[in-house]
Amino acid sequence: MNLDLFEMAALILGVTALACWINANTLKLPVAVGLLIVGMAFTGVVALADLVKPDLGIAATLKALEQQIDFPKLVLNFMLAYLLFAGAMNVNIAAMIKRGWAVAALAILGTVITAVLIAAAFWGVCHLVGIEMPVSWALVFGALISPTDPIAVLAMTKRTDLEPQLQAQLEGEALFNDGVAVVLFKALLAYAIGQTAGGGDAGHHTDLSALAQHSAIEAFGGIALGLAVAVVAVAILYAVNDWITETLITIATATIVYAVALHFELSGPLGVVAAGLVMATDWANRALAPRAKEYIHPFWHVIDEGMNAILFLLVGIKVYALALTPITLVLMGAGAAMVLVARWLAVAGLGSAMIVIGKRASLNLYNVLTWAGVRGGLSVAMVLSLPDFPGRDAIFAATLGVVIFSIVVQSMTMEKLALSTGYGSPKTEPEATH
Repeated sequence: MNLDLFEMAALILGVTALACWINANTLKLPVAVGLLIVGMAFTGVVALADLVKPDLGIAATLKALEQQIDFPKLVLNFMLAYLLFAGAMNVNIAAMIKRGWAVAALAILGTVITAVLIAAAFWGVCHLVGIEMPVSWALVFGALISPTDPIAVLAMTKRTDLEPQLQAQLEGEALFNDGVAVVLFKALLAYAIGQTAGGGDAGHHTDLSALAQHSAIEAFGGIALGLAVAVVAVAILYAVNDWITETLITIATATIVYAVALHFELSGPLGVVAAGLVMATDWANRALAPRAKEYIHPFWHVIDEGMNAILFLLVGIKVYALALTPITLVLMGAGAAMVLVARWLAVAGLGSAMIVIGKRASLNLYNVLTWAGVRGGLSVAMVLSLPDFPGRDAIFAATLGVVIFSIVVQSMTMEKLALSTGYGSPKTEPEATH
């Protein structure tokens, strides 16, 4: 069964709406958790039906449909633009600036340190279970699983009343470190492919210094592009007094930044984050007409929640591609454990270094920051973009193990941890139901 783009969009939206209805009326879980579970349950039912009635070909049909969805392209080249822009528009900039050093340290140094620690641990675990995993590909895994997922983290902070500066810390880190991780991932992937193609001959290896230079241009170029386009957009907003036009300008801003960044091989994620932060300033807010102030944020909230729902449902369905063997289960469990340990070591190490500039943090804060390091669809998109090589299945299994654990366990228990450590407070305004 081959579907065109419009038919595929109709199918995905229809299934997502049905899954949201099931979650809202039965599970009553946060969207990310609920739809991940619904997606996993759906694949489980399909697998069971295929065992009972193999002649129906249900599993084969699902697999054929699932393979038509270009998940990496959907997430990395489309959804991420609007999800990150929407998230950046709602960040408390004042609180984030107060924690600027911590946000920058975790988003940049924390991501790199975590990637290296995870790579070392993953390489060791693979060799213990008899899987030959080159160091270069272990580093690729470290890069794709090291960032906290902006979509999952933002969804979690919306339903947990965290201390304002801690919330700004988590949101700022999640928005920026995904851009850092995507740049790092691309560089290490090019290096790993170069090593594999070279068969171990150093003469064929990709030049790491050239990769580092290209990565820096990609990151800073993306940020500069986002800032420039957003400044022009705000100047246009000051000349307009129509809420529909102003809403369209925000959509165009996110789309133009991401499209131009992709075309010129700059960082689209960092670009739209920079643009969204400009749109979140008082300067941009003063440019909006009264009705625009009333409608723009609800509009982007719908976009945010809708794409979140689609993303996590598809992540759940992707579990269908995983062959559950004893080694797979070991890799899934080990992946979740090594990511938590690496995250804690990176947070604690950077926290200790911050003492030099007079910034002290408690052990409880390290624990909260570690547990709040939720991974999600971004890591799944990156792992699905990997080319075929002998260790790909091992990386895929470990990635899904981390994502499932962090979405279902970490995000669901984060509020309790925040309350018990004094970094959160009970919700005072429960969400309205209709």
